[in-house]
Amino acid sequence: MLNRVPIAWQVFIAPSVIILLMVGIITVAELALQRQQGAFLRVVGGSFKTSTATTKLLLGIAEVHSDVMRYAQLRQRVPEGDAALLKMSQSIEGGYARVDKLFSEIKASAKGESDTISNITDFLTIHRAVARRILTGAPPTTITISTLLAHYQQLQSYVVELASRTLESAQATEAESSRYVEKVSRYLLYGALALILISIAVTYYVGRAISRPISALVDSLRQIVGGNFVVSVPGSDRRDEIGSMARAVEVFSAVSRELREKSAQLEIASQHKSQFLASMSHELRTPLNAILGFNEMMLDGLCGEVPEGFKDPLNETQKSGKHLLGLINNVLDLAKIEAGRMELALGDYVVPDTVESVRASLRPLAEAKGLELLANVPPDLPLAFGDSGRLTQCLMNLTGNSLKFTRQGKVEIAVAQQGGLLRYSVTDTGIGIPPEKVGSLFTEFKQTDATIASEYGGTGLGLSITKKFVEMHGGRIWVESEVGKGSAFIFEIPLRVRQ
Repeated sequence: MLNRVPIAWQVFIAPSVIILLMVGIITVAELALQRQQGAFLRVVGGSFKTSTATTKLLLGIAEVHSDVMRYAQLRQRVPEGDAALLKMSQSIEGGYARVDKLFSEIKASAKGESDTISNITDFLTIHRAVARRILTGAPPTTITISTLLAHYQQLQSYVVELASRTLESAQATEAESSRYVEKVSRYLLYGALALILISIAVTYYVGRAISRPISALVDSLRQIVGGNFVVSVPGSDRRDEIGSMARAVEVFSAVSRELREKSAQLEIASQHKSQFLASMSHELRTPLNAILGFNEMMLDGLCGEVPEGFKDPLNETQKSGKHLLGLINNVLDLAKIEAGRMELALGDYVVPDTVESVRASLRPLAEAKGLELLANVPPDLPLAFGDSGRLTQCLMNLTGNSLKFTRQGKVEIAVAQQGGLLRYSVTDTGIGIPPEKVGSLFTEFKQTDATIASEYGGTGLGLSITKKFVEMHGGRIWVESEVGKGSAFIFEIPLRVRQ
């Protein structure tokens, strides 16, 4: 059913269902909270408020009654019109005013307690009348005091009764609210569990609807990578993105089949090329070695005295022949590496001796260009294990390149030990390499610029062969350069190469 719905919509189905269910639960919770809030306000604004005001009323009446009793006792000891009596009389009137105010608040909030309110009103009126007789009439008698005390006790009992009823009402409202909250909480818990189960079910269904065809496509891709180009790709008839992916996989399968055929043809051509290069290099190197040998014999005078006019051409011939021999050796090495026939001659070697041999070989070239050729090798380096001949060739290639592309300044060969690794670096103050050219430095027959190639020469094989020899040692090589300031070619290899 979902194979006609775009995946962009399918992924929203499960979240949308979950969101809707969550909105429903939140709405129920909001309604429950509103009801609980209403119950709380009824308790606080009604019963609880009445109970609190009743307590204050009880205390106010007790205070006024106490003042009246003290006034009656003081009236028997001091004459009428005394300042203390006047002050106490004013205090009693103020107390009655506060009691009236509290009682008004109680009458406004205590709904349904009209009988008790009426009784309190009656006895409060009688108590006030008796108190005023004491304040304004003759000295109080025992009967007057007894009447005041009796009405006070009755008034006190009615106020306590009102406080008890309002407290009971508050407790009943609180209990009802608690039961409602417990009920709603239970429903919310059930709703949350239902939400979880529904979410899991919807997510599983939608996820399976998306993941199963993708898994099938991945399996098809795995078979295609394994070489089975006639695999059936499921889902190509779908109208969603998975259908588009399936059709793309079919195209990928066809293209991969063509690439596999082309790759096989290129592999055969590469093998033929390597065989041709190896054969041609061997055929060229044999007569070239003979030419160089005879030329050197002539320069050494073994074939007789060489006229002065012939010495310079013979030296140039010797120089060009060695350059050509080096080129042929590089091509032969590259052919052997590509053919998988190149093997390292592993053995112990002394790192300072290897670096010094490179420095000694290239010192004449450095002196001819007026450059410093430095070596910075710690004397306490341990004995290393590797192919010293190939490492010497790597350092010769890197150092020769640095000397070639450096007009002034210096070239430095340095070695440092970092744990179980040896880091070789060749640093120069040459022309530098543009950042966009660094990525192609180690490609066969590739140079940074045609103008530079014509000015400085070279075939572009040295760095490629160096990279392959470093990798055969289990290491890596990279370059750090800044145009106009120089370059640093760095490679790391294990101190002890594994056999």
